[in-house]
Amino acid sequence: MNKTMKRSLATIVLSAALLTTASFPAWAADGLNLAAAAAANTSISYTLKDKIEVEIKSMLNEHESDSTKLGAVIRIRNTSGKISRVPDFELRVRMADGTEYTLQPSAKNPKSIQPKSQQELSYLTTVERSDDVALTDLSFVDVDLEVYPKEETTLLTVAVDSGIVWNGSDSTITKPTAILKWGEAFTLPSLRSSLGFIPVDIHKEITAKGVSTVVQIQVVNPTKERQTVPNFGIDGKTENNVYSGSRAETSVMLDPGEKKYIHIVIPTDLDTEFTSLNVVTPESFATATGDGKFHEDTYRVGRVNILLPTGAATQGVIPAPEYTLGTPVKLDSTNKFVPSNVDVSLVELHVTSNEDDGFNTAVAKFKLTNNSDRPIPIPAIQTELVSKDGYAYGGRRQEATALSVVPNASYVVSYSYALPASEKGEGLKMNLYSQQVSGDTTYKSLLATAKVPVQKNDPTSKTLDVYPYGITIKDWTISAIFQGNMTYDYKLKLDLDIKPDKQVTVDKFNSKLSFELFDNVGNPVGKSVEALSGEGRLYNGTNTINLNARSNQLDFPIQVKVFETFTNEYGESVKRLLTNFKQ
Repeated sequence: MNKTMKRSLATIVLSAALLTTASFPAWAADGLNLAAAAAANTSISYTLKDKIEVEIKSMLNEHESDSTKLGAVIRIRNTSGKISRVPDFELRVRMADGTEYTLQPSAKNPKSIQPKSQQELSYLTTVERSDDVALTDLSFVDVDLEVYPKEETTLLTVAVDSGIVWNGSDSTITKPTAILKWGEAFTLPSLRSSLGFIPVDIHKEITAKGVSTVVQIQVVNPTKERQTVPNFGIDGKTENNVYSGSRAETSVMLDPGEKKYIHIVIPTDLDTEFTSLNVVTPESFATATGDGKFHEDTYRVGRVNILLPTGAATQGVIPAPEYTLGTPVKLDSTNKFVPSNVDVSLVELHVTSNEDDGFNTAVAKFKLTNNSDRPIPIPAIQTELVSKDGYAYGGRRQEATALSVVPNASYVVSYSYALPASEKGEGLKMNLYSQQVSGDTTYKSLLATAKVPVQKNDPTSKTLDVYPYGITIKDWTISAIFQGNMTYDYKLKLDLDIKPDKQVTVDKFNSKLSFELFDNVGNPVGKSVEALSGEGRLYNGTNTINLNARSNQLDFPIQVKVFETFTNEYGESVKRLLTNFKQ
């Protein structure tokens, strides 16, 4: 019979401007790449009969131990100007060994098609065969049961490209245009979507509910119409296993030219390391069970495979720009978490050795500056340090903060990080996240990433940087005062010059100074914690500090170590050595 085949290119044209995110570094995808991805994904339609065309949306050939599930989803289009009945036909598949199977139609397949519109028809069957054999052909067959013997007329036979046949979750996508590197843009033309998608972050999260890997995707709407993000998921692939993920945001709408993020949460094991990701779309097949009810059989079909760099499964893999301490962090412009009139800057980052505990502590301070004329709530930003070899260390925020930043002022929030003793702080990257909640699912969404420098500690310096304070120690002395009860009381006298950053508001939640006394063999014997703000704070000039240590004998030499200290959200006392006095 006469078959007409026509190739229709996906009509997605994306400008580079729509894909430029000024707040993030330039990713591997741009408008040209996305347009090329759309053009590379072509769909082939075939004339089935007059004014009726079909194209293959999905093909399934999933083999299990003693059975094979065969399925197809067909898109059927009515090109005429009037309503048309869906033609009667059987859908058959031919295998490489010549065996032919008839697929059963879904009970929910439509019976008619509106003018100039299309519908999807779903077919599925399970056959008993223990071998794994390729699917080669798809045929549309008209069967006339009104005559005897019945007459069969083949309306259309299509040779099936193996690249569009899905063999189950452990399949390998081989179509070259469907294999992408991390950060490359992709489209989903099989879903008739004009939206573009760019993977921007992947990280592992450990919560009370278990371990999961979160993949963050930016969605771009290049059209002049409002668009809905189609239903799709992502499966994570390791060398031996496949982990199925689902969307955290089930319904997302984009206005013309808008960009948004969606997140896919993939439950994993603690040591899971993905090598690639499969973008999958759902298909369904309905079987009537009586009383107007249906049983739905669903399966997912792979569309795109995204390759991951080695070791990227536990960290973000966006290239991170170099960062200068004290400058505003370039936050993602699409985020709604941090107001646009608030600047976030990293003002301190130190790594301190904890010899007694066998690990290192990093302390970071972020300054939030309110550039508006009204108070703004302090956003609970989540932070993460990533080592140069890919290990991620979650930040623990200070236990409490003020509720808001006053107009035209700044506020400082401290974070602590537990690092292995081998981590010296070279080549660290800082990720900033917002904490999101969707139903019962919680996840983090990337706000910014940057390579950050670690400041050096000089434990002998008498100039202390404890932002927002600069403290100069002009003079000091440790004295042992003899008491009437035949004991000695130890005190530290300091002559200080304290210079605060007057733009920063301070309160009782700011870091304090801990003065800790050690005897001549290094044992702690007393300490005093002093505030830098509020009542009873240290001040310019002479300060006498009672070290709360008494002894019945004069014990020299001794030393006082000075630490910056605060309590984090886990109730842990965090300390950073500033300097020490030996006498």
